[in-house]
Amino acid sequence: MAKRFEKAKHFTEKYKSILMPCKYCGNTDIRIVSERTIFPPKDGWSVCCSTHNCDTTRTYPSVKAAVEAWNRRAENGK
Repeated sequence: MAKRFEKAKHFTEKYKSILMPCKYCGNTDIRIVSERTIFPPKDGWSVCCSTHNCDTTRTYPSVKAAVEAWNRRAENGK
């Protein structure tokens, strides 16, 4: 389990420069999160605002897909 969190921190740093601010609160502290689901694929990725209960994407099978979805949502919110 710890490896999932380490990967999430790594991806957050890697994609930090391209993640758009939250469309609701404008926060720039955006994080990539590793998710476990009961449906295939069991391991997934989402992007979320660090403001408590603000905004998150659904779970995607790849980090790239989650980042693209986040940025699309952010663009559509402005």
